[in-house]
Amino acid sequence: NSLTCATMTKRVLHLVKWYPNPIDPQNGIFIQKQIESVGKDAHVLGFINANFSRQVDGNTTLFGNQHISLRKKIRIFSAKVEELKPSIIHFHCYGRDFWLLLRIALFKGIRCIHSEHWSGLLSINHSRLNALNRCFIVNYFNKVDLILPVSKILEEGIKKLATKANTKVIPNIVSEASSSNQKIVSAISFCVVGDIVFSVKRQDLILKAFLNLPSSCELHFYGGGPDLRALKVLCKEKKNVFLHGRVTNKEVLQLLPNHHAHIQFSAFETFGIATLEARKAGIWAISRASFGSSDYADSSVFMAENLNELTNSMTELMTLDKTSVNNFPALKKTKIGREIELCYNEFN
Repeated sequence: NSLTCATMTKRVLHLVKWYPNPIDPQNGIFIQKQIESVGKDAHVLGFINANFSRQVDGNTTLFGNQHISLRKKIRIFSAKVEELKPSIIHFHCYGRDFWLLLRIALFKGIRCIHSEHWSGLLSINHSRLNALNRCFIVNYFNKVDLILPVSKILEEGIKKLATKANTKVIPNIVSEASSSNQKIVSAISFCVVGDIVFSVKRQDLILKAFLNLPSSCELHFYGGGPDLRALKVLCKEKKNVFLHGRVTNKEVLQLLPNHHAHIQFSAFETFGIATLEARKAGIWAISRASFGSSDYADSSVFMAENLNELTNSMTELMTLDKTSVNNFPALKKTKIGREIELCYNEFN
């Protein structure tokens, strides 16, 4: 009770650039879950990189970023801060605009926390950052009071860039899988959940490995993105491959138990939540050891580092019966919510 009382006195404004919106209901769902873990009535202000008009839902206000100048963002942000008078501003996922908004908040004497999920900050991707962007990033992360990276590998990447960064790892929330839509599926069915981006998520390589399996198996892709059309071309006339387009996270959690295994074979992942959602749904998973979620992986997660290992893992999984459920108690909404609240309470 004392913890609850302490956090209730702290008014927190969440600032987001990724968040579920009318264009993409899956966008930043992991951020929404973390925010809701500390209160369903949280105050959220979002500048989203998509084309839509202002959306207001209770205490959440989202703007389609493409229509808004930096000057207007500063006006909107300053007005919200004046109205809410927060004691903490919680930024989620770095964006260049946040650098200036952070300076404004610190100038006003407001304590600032930052949660980070962006794969661009992984050590493997530092070479892709241009000099100017790197300068802004280093300055931002050295100035913010506390950074909450989603995994140890992301923490390492941030600390390599910003040596003064104050960090604490807060992982993603693994939501409850639903069995309400569970169907009896006779075929051995593999699924892939994520944006269709070949250079990162590598659905084209997953398809290549799958085509080595017997035609009695099925492969289901859930997600949309820039390479969806190219994937449709690759899957043309393949009767055992199915493209379902974008689905909500709630629908994903209902669909997962219908499959035999989930595959995540990205070039890199700061966390890789879909692997753990699959395990919580009681199905097998294929992942890569370099992903942040590997810290929580159990014996029902097969690691595949190359195309040959991916094919071999899929072939072996075909022969295995259904596996058990892993509930991941350390990654429950209430547990993560308490960890974030404890971070807020460090700022008296």
